[in-house]
Amino acid sequence: MPSDPSAVPSAPAQVHPERTPRSWLRLGWPLYLVFAVLFGAYMGLNALIGLRAVRADFAAWKPFVWEWSSVLVIGLLIPAVVRFERRFRLDSRPRQRIIGAHLAAAVAFSTVHTTGMVLLRKAAYALVGQTYDYGNALIGGFYELQKDVITYVVILTAIFALREFRVRRAGELRAAELGAELAEARLRFLTTQIEPHFLFNSLNAISNRMHEDVDAADRMISQLSDLLRAAYDTDQHMLVPLDRELGWLRDYAAMMGERFRGQLSFEVEVEDGLGSALVPRLLLQPLAENALKHGLGDGRGRLHVEIRRAGQRICYAISDDGVGLAELPPKAGTGLQNVARRLELLFPGNHTLAFARREPSGTIVTVSFPAAG
Repeated sequence: MPSDPSAVPSAPAQVHPERTPRSWLRLGWPLYLVFAVLFGAYMGLNALIGLRAVRADFAAWKPFVWEWSSVLVIGLLIPAVVRFERRFRLDSRPRQRIIGAHLAAAVAFSTVHTTGMVLLRKAAYALVGQTYDYGNALIGGFYELQKDVITYVVILTAIFALREFRVRRAGELRAAELGAELAEARLRFLTTQIEPHFLFNSLNAISNRMHEDVDAADRMISQLSDLLRAAYDTDQHMLVPLDRELGWLRDYAAMMGERFRGQLSFEVEVEDGLGSALVPRLLLQPLAENALKHGLGDGRGRLHVEIRRAGQRICYAISDDGVGLAELPPKAGTGLQNVARRLELLFPGNHTLAFARREPSGTIVTVSFPAAG
């Protein structure tokens, strides 16, 4: 018995109006035809084996004509059943109306099936000069009716199951889309969270410098302006080219150099060819800021940032020669919590963020994540 023809096209990603029988036939009829022919051949072969057990000289072509004619008519009726069920859906109410409609449809289905099947058999027999005798119409019709009701129910079940699968699949895809949108919203929130934090610290540094060197404070304001302009130019992107991320970091380093003039050594070492690699936006700056705050609090010492590729991963190493960490892992403040949460949202289960003591003094922070771009 053929399955619901609308099963041939793949399930849509979103809930759309179901395809009409005509549109389905345009897309999937070759597979449908092959299935019908094979199924009819299977049924005919089984019938022939049973008949040959009783009568060895029984014509082999006749069982195939019987079964193929039946399968062909049912196959042609399935699109009509699909359309009828769409009008009288099994999950609609009132139940009595739906059941009554499908009982009447089952009788009509059997009538058309039996009539079409008999006509096809008579035509096939006439081609070889024989006559097909269906026998008593009432008895034969009742015999076919009981089988056709079962066939009709199976078709309805397949239609209903396919629709439920599509609805569930569309729901799962929508849930995945909403999850991705939520993750992106969280990333945007975390990114905007780091900017006020950085801005507050930068303004505080400028304020401190203002009392010591007005020209240096003026340069810091200009650097902060350039830095913020560059940041907001990429505001809609969670991943940016490494060159842009390094531009942010170097502007930050210039500001800190003005604040601790002549006392702070800030070095950036980047492997060749990584400038276009896509990296998380605003990730290096909070790590460098954390090193200055906890390792080089007096602004004296060396801060070194190394960026390289290791296979299919990008690796950061931010090291300082300051006082080092009192405990490992360190107690995470706003900046480190932000970095850790963004890495988990961007690369769930596929990133590292580690802290270690550096010999003879200081701290080294390592970060790695999949390379992109």
